[in-house]
Formats: sequence, structure tokens, C-alpha cells
Amino acid sequence: MSLVGRLEDLALPDIFQIISLSKKTGTLVVRSRKGTGMVVFKDGQVIQAASDSIRDSLGNILVSQGMLAEASLSRALSLQKREADKPLGMILVEMGAVSAQTLEGVVRKQIEEIIYDLLAWEEGFFNFELGEIAPKDTIEIDTQEFLLKSGISAEYLLMEGTRLLDEKRQVERKAGGAPRPAPTAPQPPRQPIAHHPSFEPAKEEFRTKIEKEEPRRELTALKSMFDELRFPTATAEVTLLILRYASEVVNRAILFMVKKDEVRGLGQFGIELRNKSADQVVRNIKIPLNKPSLFLTVIDSRRSYAGTLEQNECNNYLATELGGDMPDTVLAIPLIVDGKIALIVYGDNLPDRKPIRGVDTLEIFMNQAGMALEKALLEKRIAELQKEKR
Repeated sequence: MSLVGRLEDLALPDIFQIISLSKKTGTLVVRSRKGTGMVVFKDGQVIQAASDSIRDSLGNILVSQGMLAEASLSRALSLQKREADKPLGMILVEMGAVSAQTLEGVVRKQIEEIIYDLLAWEEGFFNFELGEIAPKDTIEIDTQEFLLKSGISAEYLLMEGTRLLDEKRQVERKAGGAPRPAPTAPQPPRQPIAHHPSFEPAKEEFRTKIEKEEPRRELTALKSMFDELRFPTATAEVTLLILRYASEVVNRAILFMVKKDEVRGLGQFGIELRNKSADQVVRNIKIPLNKPSLFLTVIDSRRSYAGTLEQNECNNYLATELGGDMPDTVLAIPLIVDGKIALIVYGDNLPDRKPIRGVDTLEIFMNQAGMALEKALLEKRIAELQKEKR
């Protein structure tokens, strides 16, 4: 598996989940106007991170936090000049200047801070390459300083980073752009993320739970289906995989093909109709794109929709064709290929009306399916060009 693309099309949280669920080993490099970041995964766990926007060295962090004397740091750096391949942290532990436990705690917090900063990047480019390889991009930091033997759960980093980002945005919204009071003292260039002592036991319990608890059923299915999504050569292969995975999330699903002026039913599962062929009914469904509908909302926003099915002519027509019952909640997720919406998967939980769960994992699968199709189309075009040259 190799991922290449833009953060505008596939956000970092989605990339983290894909790598974590498929338990891949490799290096993720992210480039944007904010700088360049690097995250190294081993079996889906984060073992290393660096960013040229956060350049504190391990030695400076230990000294600034009162964990290491400057004299000990100077001696360790002198020893490192003789053994350039040995990480500074290893030298400090061998000297007895810091304990291995203290060092691992500092490295873990530094990796977390870098990841939380990267998760806020919403535009730029990313490249994930498989294998234990050195990144092509240069990060102006000794990344070996921040390497963990036992990785950090990407799921934990994602959930905690998202929580911190949400809190930050809420504070900014409440501030409403009001002018900030002038500081009474000079401010340092960067403040590390605060970890209040009273929160640490709860955070450790949460981290342990995330790392040890069994994955949700739909996450297990997502992981297994990634292996099947290997550069398909036809849309039919993708549609079957999408419908198979959608069956893990909703009771009923329909895949619609997006045309210039309408969307058409392509395939389905879970639709049961009296005295009618569900497949035939679905293939005959045509919804125009010049009137308000669930599909027009998704196409205009280029985003997934999960919520109530609004009452309008097209939506009512859809509900009638599918048996007449109006679902409490529906979802609609686009599949984007080469910058255009090619397919939309519709789902609901009729007839039992249970809450829909696992929408996030279905979105991840749709993103990956779109990229797989893009790569297949590109390879097909290249092959055609090569034939023309012969």
C-alpha cells in the first residue's frame, strides 16, 4: 500500500486510521506552507516523529525542564562526536544522567506534541512509503533523538489530538477575534502542550484502553478489505467492495452513479420489496440534479451527509421507490475519482431503525477506493500511450 495525495482530499486523521488499521510499517511525509513533517510507523504504531516547525532538541528539552544539568549535556554531546551513530538519549542513559523511563516519557510527549501540531494541517501534500526507509525530505532535526522502541497507538494520538484541536477552536470562537491584551512579560517562541499532573492518570488509563481494547467490528472488516482493494481495473470491482463494506455499517445500501444531469441506481443490498425485484427497481431509479435532493447536497458540498432525509420531491420519490417508509437517519458518501464525484453510496437502517454507526470507517474506505481507481486509470492511460508509441 502506498498513499500519495493532497490533504484537502484526504485529511491526516483519515491517513492515520488507514495506516493504523492496516498495521503498516513505513514513513509518512507531509509538506505544506507550514513546513515539513515526518511520522514513522511500525506495524501501525507511531515510533518516531519530526517537524521543522518544532525543532527543540532532546538535550534542550531535558535541560529546560530541569531533568538534566548543562554540564552533563555538554559531556554527552562530546561523547556523541566520537560515536556519531549512537543516539544522544542512549548516551545519557549509559552515563546515568537520566533514567530510561524519564527519557522515554520525554520522547513520548515530544512525539505527541509534533503529531498534535501536524493534525491541524489542512492543506498540503502527503506521501506514505512502505518499509523501514529514510524519508526523502530533509527535516532539520536529529530524528533519532525522538525514536521509541515501543510505539504509540495511532488511534490514541488521533483521538487525543482531535480533542485538543477542538478545544483550541472553541476557545478561538469564543474569543471572536477580540484584541488580545499585551503580555506583561516577553513570551517564549513556543510553549509545549500543557499536561496538568491531575490529568495524567486519566490520560494514561485512556491510552491503555485504546491500545488494548478490541477493535470495533467494522474496523476489523475495514482492515481485511484493504487487502482486497488492490488497484482494481474496473468500476464493477470497486462497487462490489463498497457494497460489501457498507453492509457492515447499515442495513440497506444503494450505490448511485453520478451522471452530468442525474444520478442513477447501480447496485444494492438489503432492499426488500413485495412482488418486485429490488435490483430492477434500483437500476430504474433516476434522480435529476436540477432539483433539491440528498444527492445534490452531497455533490454541491463534496462532503458526506449523515442526518434526516428532508421532505422534498426527489427525496420522497426515493423513499417511495424503496418501499414507502421514511427512514429516521440516512447517510450519503461520495467517491471522488480524478477530482470528480463518480459514485455516491446511500444507506439507512430500515426496518429496525437502529442508530447508524461506523460512518467514519466507511468514509475512509471510500477515500481509499477512489485513490485506487485513480491509480488504475492512470496506469491504463500510460499503457495506452505506450501502445501508441510503438
